[in-house]
Amino acid sequence: MVVMQQLSIVDEHDKVIGRADIKEIHEKALLHRAVHVFIIDNEGRLFCRRRSRKKKRYPGFWLTSAGAHVMAGQDYDETARSALRETLGIGCRLTMVGKARIKDKWENEISATYVGYSDAAMNFNPKQIECGKFLTVSEIKKLPKQKNVTPHRAHSLGVYLEYKKK
Repeated sequence: MVVMQQLSIVDEHDKVIGRADIKEIHEKALLHRAVHVFIIDNEGRLFCRRRSRKKKRYPGFWLTSAGAHVMAGQDYDETARSALRETLGIGCRLTMVGKARIKDKWENEISATYVGYSDAAMNFNPKQIECGKFLTVSEIKKLPKQKNVTPHRAHSLGVYLEYKKK
């Protein structure tokens, strides 16, 4: 028997209104929660990863340092910490810097963006990540012209840049 992962369904105000398995969430484009994390090094560069080419959605695309769907019963903070450990094999203090609505052909989500500061050695999860590197903001902004990038990376970078202005 296969147990499907359950996500919370939320309304436009990010209030939980139900739950469904991840397959149904995506098939019906139900609004749900996700997190994206940027790790920043001591030079102020942001770590971006390239998704594994084996992934069903956005194979080989560049995006944030780590990310995940928020499972039913979990919160954004817990999910961000877990995603960082599972994707990069590191842990550090994370700060939520804002949320953005992301809707495209695969996702309909409210995504919380987190930042953390670390120069720790990373241990990439090969199921999730093909490679990664620290980039300046200007280098990241040039990625869409050169490489495939996910809408999550663009939205999360926008949230991060707004946070930096404050």
